[in-house]
Amino acid sequence: MKRILSFVLAVTSVFLITAGISFKAADYHGELSRFTASMADEPESGCFIALAVRKDDPDADLTDFGTVIASKDVPVNTVTAMKYALTVYACGVKGSKFDSLGADMIKSAESTAALVFALHLKNIGYDTGMTAEEHVERLLSKVTPSGGFPTVGTTPDIDMTAMAVQALSPYKNDERIAAVIDRALGYLSSQQTASGAFRYYNNENCENCAQVVLALTSLGIDPQTDERFIKNGVSVYDALLSYRLDDGGFEHIHGEGRNGTATAQAYCALVNKEKLTPFYVTDEPSVTVRYRQPFNGDLTPIVIAVIAALGVTVCVIMAVKRRKRPADYIIVAAITAAAAIFVGVVGVRTGRGYFETEEEITPVGSITFTVDSSLVDQKTPVPTQTVPIGEGDTAYSVLIRVCRANGLTVVNSGSRISPYISGIGDLYEAAYGPTSGWGYRVNGKAPSVGSGSYVLSDGDVLEWLYVPDVSFLGD
Repeated sequence: MKRILSFVLAVTSVFLITAGISFKAADYHGELSRFTASMADEPESGCFIALAVRKDDPDADLTDFGTVIASKDVPVNTVTAMKYALTVYACGVKGSKFDSLGADMIKSAESTAALVFALHLKNIGYDTGMTAEEHVERLLSKVTPSGGFPTVGTTPDIDMTAMAVQALSPYKNDERIAAVIDRALGYLSSQQTASGAFRYYNNENCENCAQVVLALTSLGIDPQTDERFIKNGVSVYDALLSYRLDDGGFEHIHGEGRNGTATAQAYCALVNKEKLTPFYVTDEPSVTVRYRQPFNGDLTPIVIAVIAALGVTVCVIMAVKRRKRPADYIIVAAITAAAAIFVGVVGVRTGRGYFETEEEITPVGSITFTVDSSLVDQKTPVPTQTVPIGEGDTAYSVLIRVCRANGLTVVNSGSRISPYISGIGDLYEAAYGPTSGWGYRVNGKAPSVGSGSYVLSDGDVLEWLYVPDVSFLGD
């Protein structure tokens, strides 16, 4: 059993969070180790849990999870690729394709999020093909007149502003960068509500609080005492803790129940509250492994080798039996070559068929469903139709079921619990610009939770849309 999983749970029960309550290390160490057991089931949020564990314990053995991430194909989405690279490094896995993403990929990054993660990589000594000064300048070019940083376009965003501050935190002693950081903190402070939290798409949420806490603690600032982030006596840290559930997890929005992403980001903030150092900057792990490429299911080279061996064997047998006609050997050689060429062209791979099974449900209602990419290619892969839904069906589960029935593959770069849809059919994210990709709307609005958490109701209208950027999904 890995060392991190051997920690004894420090507490068996927790009290309800009220303003002013502060967690000490003993309150979350055990629960954090418990969450590591499910990292591989939720790789997207698992990456943040792994980073939290690494920050908390340099001696933790995270190589198993790091190997899971290292085995993935390099995502088309540059941000996800760089997040995986950070995770693989933090988990102590060396020798994978994530050791070097290539200077071209990093230099071509344009979105604010991509520039943030590129600077995180540079800050841990990753070879990005650029200097730290170049990375900083590229990120500073995104700041808006308000002092905030946008996700896309020119409208500042809470999460992105806090993330930019985290990336810039190692340079806080530079007078010019310090001024940018102060303006960004001023913007964040101005957006804090009376409850101490922040509003996004008309809802206050846990992740905004977590990212702001990470920004402050990365600068060495205690989020419980900084007057800029205390409203009506409630600090941003108190607001973060208000999302905590009895089981130790966190919810995205009050009343919605445990959410993997919210839990992972909250624990990053809890850990850094104790450290007060740049969150993403860590020493090299004390436990490391060399990555070994797993078998990818491609049997083509093996089958070709077997065919060649059979051809040689037949020729040897003919020679032993004193077959002297050259034509016999030519025929065997021709048949062997033809068979090898055929296998090389067609290929031989193992794997389960995506369309082998059909999921049976007991209908409890129906929704209107469509998969639409007409904003970029004038196509509607799944025309508008009425489909039945079962108890607990989510926007993700219905997408999988209907696409399978229509012969469309769905590429989920996340997990079943916390899905991230990077491709449907033959259309993948970033195909029409660095911020293009798949998103969903329900009843004309973009929900504030992931598709795996949005439970559908009878009569809903579910649209999966390929958009040039998230702004096309609307509020």
